[in-house]
Amino acid sequence: MTGRRALRIVRTWSLGAALMAASSVCFAQGASLDSATDAQKKAAQKAFIKGASAAGKGKHEEALASFKESYDAVASPNSHLMYARELVAVGRLTEAYEEFEKIVPEAEAAAATDEKYRQAAEAARKEMTDLEPKIALVTVTGAGEGDIVRVGGRELAKERWGKPVPVMPGSVKVELVSSDGKERAKELDAQAGGRLDVDMAPEVVAPPLAAPEEKPDTVSTDSSKWDKRTWAYVAGGVGAAGIVTFGVFGLMSNSKHSKLEDDCKNGICPKGAEDDRDTGQTYQTVANVGLVVGIVGLGAGTALYLMSEPKTEKQARRQAPKPRVDVAVGHQSVTVFGTF
Repeated sequence: MTGRRALRIVRTWSLGAALMAASSVCFAQGASLDSATDAQKKAAQKAFIKGASAAGKGKHEEALASFKESYDAVASPNSHLMYARELVAVGRLTEAYEEFEKIVPEAEAAAATDEKYRQAAEAARKEMTDLEPKIALVTVTGAGEGDIVRVGGRELAKERWGKPVPVMPGSVKVELVSSDGKERAKELDAQAGGRLDVDMAPEVVAPPLAAPEEKPDTVSTDSSKWDKRTWAYVAGGVGAAGIVTFGVFGLMSNSKHSKLEDDCKNGICPKGAEDDRDTGQTYQTVANVGLVVGIVGLGAGTALYLMSEPKTEKQARRQAPKPRVDVAVGHQSVTVFGTF
């Protein structure tokens, strides 16, 4: 056999195979009711009768194959309905549910020209509802363009996204492979008669919290960290304030006292002198309190200061003259003096 002849044979065989494949695909789709030829209708009717006979004898697998053959010849809603019923008979409930779904619009469209197909649409709708207590329905959302969605290991066509998908009760795995190759999966516990909604959209990750805004440095005072010398200065300041208070209010009290002596003659005081007397007594009380606070504050401050001195300062202080503080209170004056 020459090479040219062999090439001609291969080409002839390839062309024949292509024509056979094309005719097979066309046949598998089933001719429409309007376009079916007499031969196709005859073949469909023969297969339909064969399927009905097998179903009556309980041979459901044989009936299933015959009704499929009939539907593949002519796409009649009636043979489609019988095929779905045989799926129920052999326990393929989820497949039956999906076929009933397809029959409803198919039969309603056929009923527009032939009313007899209306019954097939009504029967499919009812029998689909009767199946729902025996299966579960899962609705998958969140898929995007280019994604692949699987429910129970079966890939869903894009037109099934967002619509109830029948599954058998039990553990069901829902998977999504995004267009960038990332995979997400969720395990579901499907209950008979239940409906589950599954969102497979990627989880939105919250942005990290912003770092707290830095506040300007503030001056804070922690008295727990003060040493004895610091407390000495505080006590000394309080004592000094007390002495000043004593001096000021003492002078004011003496002023009121002098005014009363001038206004009251022979034991008789004018109207309003009683208010001056009460005010003078108040001033005197405040002055006395200030004196006590001053003496205590200065004394405590001196003691704390001496206790906080380093050893070198203590030695120098012992050799120096003793500090002395004297307070002299006059009729209208206060004098603080001493040596340090």
